[in-house]
Amino acid sequence: MMMQFKKTRMLLIFSLFILTLALTSCFGTGTPAQNTEATTAEATANEEASTYTVTFDLNGGTLVSGELEQQVEEGGSATAPQAENDGAELTWDGDFTYVSSNITVTAQWEKKELTSTEVADIVQKGTVSINCEYYNGSTGGGSGFFIDNEGTIVTSYHVIEYAADINVEVPDGGKYDVESVIAFSELNDLAKLKINMQDSPGLTISTDEVKVGEAVYANGSALGTLSGTFTSGTVSSASRDVNGIDCIQMDAAISSGNSGGPLVNSYAEVIGVNAMSYVEGENLNLAVKINNLEDLADNEVNYSVKSYEEWIMKESDRSYSLYDPSLEGTYYSTINTYTSVTGQSCVASVDFDGETYDGYVDGCEYYAYEYVAAEADQYVEYLNSKGFSFDEREEFDEGVSYYYYNDWNGAFVDMFQDHDGYLSIWVYYLY
Repeated sequence: MMMQFKKTRMLLIFSLFILTLALTSCFGTGTPAQNTEATTAEATANEEASTYTVTFDLNGGTLVSGELEQQVEEGGSATAPQAENDGAELTWDGDFTYVSSNITVTAQWEKKELTSTEVADIVQKGTVSINCEYYNGSTGGGSGFFIDNEGTIVTSYHVIEYAADINVEVPDGGKYDVESVIAFSELNDLAKLKINMQDSPGLTISTDEVKVGEAVYANGSALGTLSGTFTSGTVSSASRDVNGIDCIQMDAAISSGNSGGPLVNSYAEVIGVNAMSYVEGENLNLAVKINNLEDLADNEVNYSVKSYEEWIMKESDRSYSLYDPSLEGTYYSTINTYTSVTGQSCVASVDFDGETYDGYVDGCEYYAYEYVAAEADQYVEYLNSKGFSFDEREEFDEGVSYYYYNDWNGAFVDMFQDHDGYLSIWVYYLY
């Protein structure tokens, strides 16, 4: 019996063993290979979960070196790329030294104030000398500066007025003939020229508000021969109206020949175009505000220099009056030139129907001013510079007329001095 029981128990144990193998085959508990794969997948998932992306947004800057997108393990640090943006100082708006999630950090650019020597180095590379031969055979010129890398130059209009030939000398000594007069405005005393020069060192135009007391620097060809003359000063008035032009008054020294050169701030950005000085004062210098350049967009002509010469020979009377084709044979003033020359405001304007208006009104037949002998003399000098010469004096019951004649365009200017102390300016054309 005992032996029978043992055999039966052994058979039962063997049967259970066989049953266990069968159940394992059907349902499985995982082979060693399968368990290894699961462990690897789980580790990979854990590894992926702890690696994050750091993205660097240059916000208008230019990449110099480094990577803009980086994979960083949790707790690790990204490496900031090197970037530049017109000399501005770079900071980032987020922390990327301990990364715990996907993040984007954005560049913050702050303009860097430059030393005077740094300003000079930038500005002098972008400033040029402008040489002109005028229709009457005389020579002269001034200064200008590049505003892009395609050879576009800004200067004062009075530098090129009456020019028959214009060439530009760049800082390295190279000379270029002007290909075109892109645009000009006598009212704003600004002009844009084009030469065939690629990669010209254009200066940056400031968009900041000019402030009294800020440091400024002027550059240009003083006296027409001393190229690269660099002077410093401060803004005396941020907005000075001069003959209707919004100007900056500063004490940075400028001389004849500086006209058209750049006036820049401490970031080497152009804020004005050097234009003129008050000879009766000390350190009273003026630059046309650079935002006046926007008005030239409506004055684009793209003349060749020859076409400009033809235009100026035909239409140079624009400097004191302008022909209106809708009024046959009639010319009228487009800017208050007597005020531009003398600084005196117009007292009254009289239109072609005899209607009188207080102050200056464009498009009238003649204009009246308070008579001041010295100012009238200034205006005569101005007319002489435009090709006029004294013709005759004629007396009337009301006063005396002084006629000045321009023989190449047939223009007469009548300066009528009445007995009440007023001076009226008339313009006539004989042909």
